[in-house]
Amino acid sequence: MILTATRLTYRINRFEIRAVLLAAALSVAVSALVVSWINSSGYVACINVYDTPSLKCLELMDIGRWATRIASLSLNLVPVFPFLAGLLLGTPVIARELDRGTARLAWSLGPSRMRWFVQRTSPMLVVAVVASFAIGFVAEWLVALFTPDVDLANSFAAFHQRGVLIATGAFLVTSVAVGLGAIVGRTIPTLLLALVLGGAGMLAIGEVDHKLLAAEAVPLSDSGGGNDLQLDSRFQLPDGRLVTWEELMVIDPHAMESEFGIQYPWVALGIPGTRYREVETREALIEVAFGLAFLGLGAFVVGRRRPG
Repeated sequence: MILTATRLTYRINRFEIRAVLLAAALSVAVSALVVSWINSSGYVACINVYDTPSLKCLELMDIGRWATRIASLSLNLVPVFPFLAGLLLGTPVIARELDRGTARLAWSLGPSRMRWFVQRTSPMLVVAVVASFAIGFVAEWLVALFTPDVDLANSFAAFHQRGVLIATGAFLVTSVAVGLGAIVGRTIPTLLLALVLGGAGMLAIGEVDHKLLAAEAVPLSDSGGGNDLQLDSRFQLPDGRLVTWEELMVIDPHAMESEFGIQYPWVALGIPGTRYREVETREALIEVAFGLAFLGLGAFVVGRRRPG
């Protein structure tokens, strides 16, 4: 029964599923080939060389330049993939069947609308998450390629451009499109609304998470380097208090009059890189929670829809 429903869902949405899987497969294959060549050829040692390049680097320069451009382009496109995959897979799965009237026929033959909803949405969600997870995993390779000395498990390097957040972002956008499709019942309006609300939802989650992180920010040490997530900066007073520029001007209006400039130490505030996995997990869970809320809304609307 489950296999039959999955095959039916695939047949109805085969164009969208094939497009997403093909795009993911091509991206993974190209990125894997580029990373493999750069590592095996020895060109990886030439990427961050600031002195005079060796003879081997000069020999590999032409093909290496193209390889690094492809790797950089692939990395820049990673955050776009879950958004496009979610819209492409989530928009038509419910909205198209409601639009064409095939949902009413399925409801008249099947014992449960909820089962119908789950059977239609589950394969699309699985494809979106698995494909995006593969993209996020390869993005880790690409980031490691350009930052070979960085422990990515303890670094905010390329935050939101790699790892599990790519998969959970796809889950969120797909769920938003599914929920809106159940409400609107038309493919094109659903696509436009999902485009707006999906983007707004991801921005809102990012803003909420930013505020949570800002409330947890601590002074960062210089040893953190580029691994830490810097969120703000303050001036440190002799008594240890950290104040903003405006507060400093109230406390010491003559701070700028010194010929040596401001004499108060500047302190960066943020989240240490060692908390990366914790922060990543929290944001991923928030995205999953919002996605489940939209799926629940879609299921509720389908259950309440009039058959006619």
